[in-house]
Amino acid sequence: YAIVKNSLHQEWIKESPNFDLHLIVYDDSYNKFYNDTNFICYQKGYKFKLVYDYLIKNPLYLEKYEYFFIPDDDIQIDAANIAKLFEYTKTYNLSIAQPGLTNSYYTYEHTMKCKSTLLRYSNFVEMMAPCFSQEALKKVLFTLSENKSGWGIEYHWPMLVRFSGTEMAIVDDIEAVHTRPIQSFNQQNMKELSDYIERYKLSREIHEFGSLPNENYKPTESKDWKPI
Repeated sequence: YAIVKNSLHQEWIKESPNFDLHLIVYDDSYNKFYNDTNFICYQKGYKFKLVYDYLIKNPLYLEKYEYFFIPDDDIQIDAANIAKLFEYTKTYNLSIAQPGLTNSYYTYEHTMKCKSTLLRYSNFVEMMAPCFSQEALKKVLFTLSENKSGWGIEYHWPMLVRFSGTEMAIVDDIEAVHTRPIQSFNQQNMKELSDYIERYKLSREIHEFGSLPNENYKPTESKDWKPI
């Protein structure tokens, strides 16, 4: 989990989470977070390249854990919902998943939470908050170091995990908020996205492939999310 000084992860450790927290601090706030976890290091760089380097240098971690959640540090989510995300990923045998977003800044509308479903199968999980099975992360790990920004790599993931309709999903039975607008939108990152798509001849078409219903949903309720 690559972070800077405004990271929201400290909400998780208030709740004695049932998962291990690994922090890669890439600004001058290392001392601020030093006591948050036994797994912490300092390294300059970009989010996904930092995660890639961390796992390559510590391959035992890639073997130790069944599931890996790698959110941006401006994702507001509590420990209980992270645990629920791991649970859904395991229960429904998902290779890659992400929480549905509530009252959030967003780029892709299908990533916003749908109250009538528990999860929706999709060929696109955004790099903003992906959860990987161990097997899936091993398959996509190289993509984390393919460019600086990470832009474009999530279009490659369904091909690498051999997505056939049920291996990837947006999990709606979770509360998560993207608290800041996208800050990395620039010409350089857009070029990296285009170059990546072209290099691997990828499609940018995004589809949903069915869903699992939320039995507690009441159709008279209004939507609980709004785009920002």
